[in-house]
Amino acid sequence: MSDPFATVASELPRDRWGRPLITPPEGGETVAYQRVTTFVGALEDTYHLGQWQMRMVALGMAKRRDLQIAASAITDPKDRYQKRTLNDLAKSALEAANGSAAATTGTALHSLTEHIDAGIELPYVPEEFLADLEAYRKITVGIEFLDAEGFCVRDDLRVGGSYDRIAYFAEPLRAPDGELVTCAIWDLKTGGSTDAGLFGMGKIAMQLGVYANSVKYDHTLGSRSPLPGNPSKKWGVVCHLPAGSGAAQLLWVNIEDGWNAARTLAPGVHAWRKRKDLSSSFRTATGTAGREATIPEQIASAPDYPTLQAIFRANADVWTPGLTALAATRRSELEAAS
Repeated sequence: MSDPFATVASELPRDRWGRPLITPPEGGETVAYQRVTTFVGALEDTYHLGQWQMRMVALGMAKRRDLQIAASAITDPKDRYQKRTLNDLAKSALEAANGSAAATTGTALHSLTEHIDAGIELPYVPEEFLADLEAYRKITVGIEFLDAEGFCVRDDLRVGGSYDRIAYFAEPLRAPDGELVTCAIWDLKTGGSTDAGLFGMGKIAMQLGVYANSVKYDHTLGSRSPLPGNPSKKWGVVCHLPAGSGAAQLLWVNIEDGWNAARTLAPGVHAWRKRKDLSSSFRTATGTAGREATIPEQIASAPDYPTLQAIFRANADVWTPGLTALAATRRSELEAAS
């Protein structure tokens, strides 16, 4: 007999920018929370990532003659529509250089390791990844996973995100400071190599620190509960399984310092980036040379919503539905950036 109380899991609701919509602790209408990755990302050093992306785009453009021709057809890279075209070309070039292959492979390895954790027979696996999965089996002996892909929130910071796993150690592990850890937030990383290690450990420490100091959230009920196993708030664990290496290692991560950095520094950085009162115009001048900006150009460069309203009032007699659509798009862009 089927369970009359069984329900079909539904996806967590999100707004148009992908932010999770969370019912406040006191109830009421849902509120958009910031994603944990975005929240801590404000403190991330993205220099090396940016350099890697530029290298991949250069390689991709060299491989694709069609992308080269399409890029050469761009006449005004400042034009909002041609900027979008350039963005799309850059993404295509990145894919042409296999820039997205690592992410796709990493996602697949994550899914396969979840099968192993659950004791589910693996589907067909390409031969080059069999050694990776064997290394994962060996390194997780004696480890039980209490939860996987659980969603949690930190209400005072209004952030939420999904942790990878919560690991329970049958025999407590001794952390670098001598503390015995029986349960910890666990994250699987498949990038890099065993020699190069992992870039971005600062962001990882902050991210896992926020998870460990959050509560589990059930969006179907809008309810909160403690994280399974009460994981350590001082130490997290990263399982580094570089795709194709056939090797795995476990790394201690100081999530206590990561949490302290995230909760004390990130809010100020986000608040600073939203400041709109750091400059004010005190003199303007208009030259007679050159043409006057068209209405679409004025809309595209409008710095705020009041300016959009002023443009409408000044051109109400020639306003068209198309201009309304452009103004609505610009307003959405301004709201997303605020």
